[in-house]
Amino acid sequence: MNGRERDEREEDLDEEAGEDYLEEPVGEMEDVADEIFEACEDDVVCISARLDALDPDLRWDLLGSNLLNAWQVFYYIFRLVPDELVRERLELEPALAARTGILIEERDLFEILFFVKERRGFIGVSDGEALLAHFEGPDAYHEARSFVDKNA
Repeated sequence: MNGRERDEREEDLDEEAGEDYLEEPVGEMEDVADEIFEACEDDVVCISARLDALDPDLRWDLLGSNLLNAWQVFYYIFRLVPDELVRERLELEPALAARTGILIEERDLFEILFFVKERRGFIGVSDGEALLAHFEGPDAYHEARSFVDKNA
């Protein structure tokens, strides 16, 4: 066997090992998500309670996956029900989209965005080009809106 054949074979083995490694956690996450949705359907309060009861690593894996939508994650983090338009925007996005930011509201010349990074959720305010401010904690959304109102 020449060096090239060996390299290709090693790559194939690495890919197979990686697939096996990924199947277990993804399968577990899917099973847990299915159990949550079977018990809660679309009730975000119930979903949040079920997420609270999970091992933190599994919880954050789910919160950053495509198995939940961004509305469920937003509610889990802030325990806040925003207006219907914001909720609908969040429902249309998978949870993993929050890694790069989800536009939840446009006010004047500002954009209000929802982010989840490093197991923390925050609300950012942007001018469309740069992040001007970010807020964390239970009042983050209201603080972001106040920032926009003061700076508009």
